[in-house]
Amino acid sequence: MIEKTKILVIDDDKILGKTLKIVLSMHGYDVCYANNGSSGIQKAFEYKPNLVLCDVKMGSVNGYSVYNFLKESSVLDKIPFIFISACNEPKDFRIGMDLGADDYISKPFANEELIKIIEKKLTKFNKLKETGKQEFNSLFNLTPYGIILFDEHYIYNVNSTLIQNLTLSPDDLKSYSVEKLLDTVSYNKIKDKIVRCTNGLLDSFREDVVLLPKVGEKFEASLYVSVYEKTQVSSILIGFIILDFRKSRDNFNRIESNIFSKREYQVLYLSMEGLSIKMIANELSISNRTVENHRENLMKKTSSNNMIGVITFALKNNLLSF
Repeated sequence: MIEKTKILVIDDDKILGKTLKIVLSMHGYDVCYANNGSSGIQKAFEYKPNLVLCDVKMGSVNGYSVYNFLKESSVLDKIPFIFISACNEPKDFRIGMDLGADDYISKPFANEELIKIIEKKLTKFNKLKETGKQEFNSLFNLTPYGIILFDEHYIYNVNSTLIQNLTLSPDDLKSYSVEKLLDTVSYNKIKDKIVRCTNGLLDSFREDVVLLPKVGEKFEASLYVSVYEKTQVSSILIGFIILDFRKSRDNFNRIESNIFSKREYQVLYLSMEGLSIKMIANELSISNRTVENHRENLMKKTSSNNMIGVITFALKNNLLSF
């Protein structure tokens, strides 16, 4: 059975909200309705929509607040967000578009017009999503660094580099968990962090670990873990396994690139070590806000949603030296 595209409608006009739900349902969409901004934010996390239609003026939590809140979380993940509003002034339109919304539709509007806009935005989003999957698969298969997709119970995928380093066969992975890849001390250091990540209580972490190949001597590596994909129940994690990671600190003053500045490289390397914004600020003797600005610049330059996307981009384009 093909899963329907999910649309979240947020509007304090209950009559319009219910009308939109009926119209969109008739066009084959799975629709969830929230009658205020706070409820809309909550339902966005629960419902995980493919597109959001949101009114602007809605009491204490207006549409702009809803957009900003969701943008700061991973729930949006660049899904289309469309403002619908009775505010027809050019300044209102500019505010919405400057925030980064995909469109701004003035009330009243024809149902046919709305459907066309929704279809256009979803088509564009799906193309971008498919391109992102292809790029990830290419990196996953070709990178010289070990990559693993997993949660607290299972290993879902491991790239060829890690399979070779651990002298494993694809069949071995069917019975493996992360615990089996690491020595006891290493696993005990990270098992609570894995649980916290899969349950949404921690975004990422880095830890020095000892890996246990099926054949040969155990070896040390640095493991960087971040949330890869959120599901209804928990999260799938992505781990980068890098040898001699601490040598990267030596490259702070000598690495050059036309893409990243020296300071951006410093922030990137420290982020890969799992340091928080505050810890990076202390390490580099700069303000928290300056660190945030550098991280934002890194994400803009690499068209990434988060720092794991920046790291993926940097690894793919050989911009990191270890």
